[in-house]
Amino acid sequence: MHKPGWVPEHSDLPEAVDQRQNFPEVVPTSHLQAAQSFYEQDKHLAPDYSQHVAGHSYHPVTPATDFTESSPPERRLLGLRRRTFFIVAAILVLIAVGLGVGLGVGLTRSDDQESDSTPSPSGVPGSGDKDSSNVFQGSSLAATNYTDSDNYIHLYVFFQAENEELLASTWDSQNETWATVSISKIFSDTGLNLDLISATPIAAYTYLNPTFQTRVYFLTTGNSIREIVTSEDPTLRSGWRQGVLGSSKLITAGRGSKLAALRPQCGTGLDCRVNFPSMAVAYQGEDGVIALSRADDYEPMDIEFGPARRGAAIGLTSVMRDNITDIGWRLFFNQDGNLQEYTSEGSLSGWSRGESTGFAPDAGEPNIAAFSYDLVNIMIVNIDPDDDLEVRIWDTDSWSSLEAPNLSASDEAPEGPKFTAVAGNSQRRVFGIADGIIHQWEFFSLSPLQWSYRGIVPTVLES
Repeated sequence: MHKPGWVPEHSDLPEAVDQRQNFPEVVPTSHLQAAQSFYEQDKHLAPDYSQHVAGHSYHPVTPATDFTESSPPERRLLGLRRRTFFIVAAILVLIAVGLGVGLGVGLTRSDDQESDSTPSPSGVPGSGDKDSSNVFQGSSLAATNYTDSDNYIHLYVFFQAENEELLASTWDSQNETWATVSISKIFSDTGLNLDLISATPIAAYTYLNPTFQTRVYFLTTGNSIREIVTSEDPTLRSGWRQGVLGSSKLITAGRGSKLAALRPQCGTGLDCRVNFPSMAVAYQGEDGVIALSRADDYEPMDIEFGPARRGAAIGLTSVMRDNITDIGWRLFFNQDGNLQEYTSEGSLSGWSRGESTGFAPDAGEPNIAAFSYDLVNIMIVNIDPDDDLEVRIWDTDSWSSLEAPNLSASDEAPEGPKFTAVAGNSQRRVFGIADGIIHQWEFFSLSPLQWSYRGIVPTVLES
């Protein structure tokens, strides 16, 4: 023990140093790399971060020691103490491995994110993309629409799926989303096979007076026309039943026949509620004649049109004449290379030859899309020999010449589309299949040749 007040004399012995404090600080503890595990390093080592790490310089710091001259010389490697050198080397190896793994994973994820972030070619919520197409090669199209009592717009597009089932894609302005339903499956769940032929023509209409009703027509094995009806569910997911055609009544169309169907829209007045407009189906018979059958008995009417070449284009539409209850029917078909018009009044009791509206697609080519809009105008869209679209318009007074629509530029629209089918409806929407995808355009009454792209119509069934 020292005596109180005793102070030790100065010593020449070296001061002892705590060896636990003798390790150099190799990586600053504030650096992310020091705190991350290999998993975190792999997770976060994106290219921008890896460049930061690669550019960071590490400066090992060796705490000063107080050895005296009598201490033996210390062996050093590259100017560092041996222990320090090996620690630095081990950490640099780990950093190099982490950089390699991180860069590889980061670049791969970057590529994936870049491809995943490519905008879907659709401006419509819920729309699909090319990889999710479910359209049968050679499918035709039919399109209908209606506006419900709450002023919500409903759009329906009918097509044949890759497995040759009959599908419908539906949209409404309340939810602003598309949904796809298999009508074939609805019937098969009840034990009935719709038995569509490959690339069957499809025709449809939706009618509202007195209640909602949608009817679809297509060809089955043996080329008989089948009719299916729903009048309960505007989503088209229920309420389907067989119509007269294909069940109690048989009509056989000619090979390659196109189809057109219509029940003209009428007002909500008493005349329209009591005297419903007729329903009719147009088709080509086995002898090449264009026939028209009314839905009251589905017997071919006495007036026949043609004959026409097998597979001739057929269109059926209507316009308002003096008032909304005064309906004028219009039938179009390919007669000797021209699209010939025939006209009739509401009861279909007599037909008159109308105008020749110009070039008609060759027999066997996709069918025309003939539809009215704003009650008094008609648009006919056809696919020309170069697979582009052509339009002719009835403006209440005369027919326009054939013109190509101006498909407004859009980042999401297909570039230079080539079409295999086309359809339209009175909501001024045009649908076309291009490269196996159903696309949608909209036009406005004052500029019917200016079409704005509205996106892809999804065709894949919901899981």
